[in-house]
Amino acid sequence: MVRAWAESLGGVVASEETIASSIGSKILSSGGNAVDAAVATSLALAVLIPHLGGVGGDFFMLYRTPEGNVFFVNGSGFAPRRLTRDEVLGRGLKDIPESGPLSSTTPGYLAGLYHSWRSFGTMEWTDLVRPARLLASKGFPLPSSTARSLKLRRECLESDPGSREAVLNALPHQEGAPARLPGLSALLTGVEDDPLYLYRGEPAEALEEYMASVGGVIGVEDLAETRGFIADPLISEYRGWKIWEMPPNTQGVTTLHLLMLLEDIELAEPISPQRINVLANLARRVYSIRDKYVGDPRYMPIDPQSLARKETLLRLLGGEEASPARSAGDTTFFAVADGEGGIVAGIQSLFYPWGSCVTEPRFQITLNNRARGFTLKEGLPSTLRPRALPLHTLSAVIMEREDRAFALGASGGHLRPQQHALFVTNIVDYGMSAFDAINAPRAVWDPGRDEILCENGFACQQGWRKVERIGVANAVETVGRVKRGYTDSRGDGLPAAAP
Repeated sequence: MVRAWAESLGGVVASEETIASSIGSKILSSGGNAVDAAVATSLALAVLIPHLGGVGGDFFMLYRTPEGNVFFVNGSGFAPRRLTRDEVLGRGLKDIPESGPLSSTTPGYLAGLYHSWRSFGTMEWTDLVRPARLLASKGFPLPSSTARSLKLRRECLESDPGSREAVLNALPHQEGAPARLPGLSALLTGVEDDPLYLYRGEPAEALEEYMASVGGVIGVEDLAETRGFIADPLISEYRGWKIWEMPPNTQGVTTLHLLMLLEDIELAEPISPQRINVLANLARRVYSIRDKYVGDPRYMPIDPQSLARKETLLRLLGGEEASPARSAGDTTFFAVADGEGGIVAGIQSLFYPWGSCVTEPRFQITLNNRARGFTLKEGLPSTLRPRALPLHTLSAVIMEREDRAFALGASGGHLRPQQHALFVTNIVDYGMSAFDAINAPRAVWDPGRDEILCENGFACQQGWRKVERIGVANAVETVGRVKRGYTDSRGDGLPAAAP
């Protein structure tokens, strides 16, 4: 295993793509703070691996300031005004489809990114967008994960004319081959001058026109109202460590719920079936709480901060219900630490690889399928409603004790809270370094199939389903003035340090 870490006094960036990490570190070297570097890194990832975290998806950020204050930025899109329960049922569907024009919420990605910069950034916006725009214009070697996704999702992409033109026919299908995204470059050219260009410029009109042509319902009014916003993060403690997670409409509270229950248990050996059986049993319980109580906070019966308290969790566990089957999804997580002590945990996603498989061809905007986070069952926080935020699988962790702090996270959709619990307990209970914590073999419970997934290298029990990998993680750590970045051997990226 390559020891993929970097350390510096000037700051570090850890992402799934080495080019993106390098772009972020150059922003740090130019005097930018962690949020500036996060914006540039995120946009580079949207170009390099658009199937995981492109501009048609969403963006969330936890930011710990050098003074130790933690903020959450929500860049989640919402259900278009015409995406209603009656609309879905009227088309002969029993549920929101996994792909296609009815599976998308509005793309909150650029709105969330802009709100992050406007609230906390220090450099000129244009300087942060330009590296990604040049990357899309001049080209880049096609990453292996993008090449794999084109093969795995080919049938889905072929079902949409825009995806055939702007994805399958526009990109090479061989890893390492030169790739360009001229439509995305044109979009980013507009974004350099107007951060909300997608929502009120030509791209908004192009999106509405294309979606109407394929049976979609997203309109210019929906896009014009899409904005990022700041909300209070959730905070808990685990064995003396402060743990911050993202609040609803994300599933971050489920990470905290797992840790609350694990704190009362003597854990088994780190790479043992006993440890995972305990985790799986707890996950079955806390996921039922998530599916019943978590969604758009405006419709939650319990205040998010109250839901993040242990006494509330213990009370609710008495009335738990079975967790519905869901698919895992995918995304990309990155982390940044600057020289002044600022830390960012950033995460972006279309949900499934290539999301809805619907692409507006002129600007190469592939839309998410995040409407799958809604249910047609009435009376829940995640019930489909116009302008509602879906139950979101994206979340990330910042943890701190004395002069040590970490930002960490991973891809993995509905599996994410269990992975976060593994990382935290690897560090706190088993004394692993952050590098070892995210690279150790994993096993988790899959709520979609009610079975345990197990990577090679783990002590898998009979009946567990072996898989090649479970998510791709990254992390940064600060110890006093020293900053370290770590990447996961499951991914393709390397961390980069600023001098």
